[in-house]
Amino acid sequence: MKIGVLLGAERDRLDRLAASLGREHAIGTDNLSHQLPHIVEFTKHYHEAFAAYLSAVLVQHEKPIQCRPACGNCCHHFPMSVEPFELLALYGELRQKDDFLGVMEACQVRESLFGRLYAKRAESLGEDEAEDRALHDYFAEWLPCPFSDRAGDCGIYPVRPVSCRMYFSETDPCYCTPDFLQTEKNDSYIVYLPDAVEEAIYGISEHYEDLDLPESFFGGLLAVNAYEGLFADA
Repeated sequence: MKIGVLLGAERDRLDRLAASLGREHAIGTDNLSHQLPHIVEFTKHYHEAFAAYLSAVLVQHEKPIQCRPACGNCCHHFPMSVEPFELLALYGELRQKDDFLGVMEACQVRESLFGRLYAKRAESLGEDEAEDRALHDYFAEWLPCPFSDRAGDCGIYPVRPVSCRMYFSETDPCYCTPDFLQTEKNDSYIVYLPDAVEEAIYGISEHYEDLDLPESFFGGLLAVNAYEGLFADA
């Protein structure tokens, strides 16, 4: 199914659900357990549709992609703009792992680090610029993603969020490092979705606002942990 069709159908479903419940947002603590199986299934199809979109887009680039297995350099960034349904689906996978508590602790370390970096930048900069500078500062810390193994492979590759799927480089991975990121030797980019598709995603994510999940990857997973009891009931 094409990504636009998939997202449109899900947005319409959530609109109808919200209307049937007599409220603005479809997903809340009262029905999250019941909705979780559908959220997981939808997220799976969303990732599959995005992969198909990438296949169609990347072949149009003149230079070949240099990304390869066990690189992991981009996995030192602080991922943002993770959708709430992705956070919920991924958390459902993580809570079943033996090292779950260790993963949550690692997420807390990274979220706290970014918070400190942002607070320092915000002392002299506006909100948007402070966030942008803090993201670069975080990358310079060269702290690997807690889901990367020692070889640089992703331990959650099949369920990683779109924010981790849309980043590519046309230059050798050796230039995807803090020393070269903002130089002419690095040619990395993000594959964005069409505006109409982005609007549909926004419309879907709005229905999760009552859960109050932040868009940051690590902070979002920590916030979902507050609903652990609802996952146990699903």
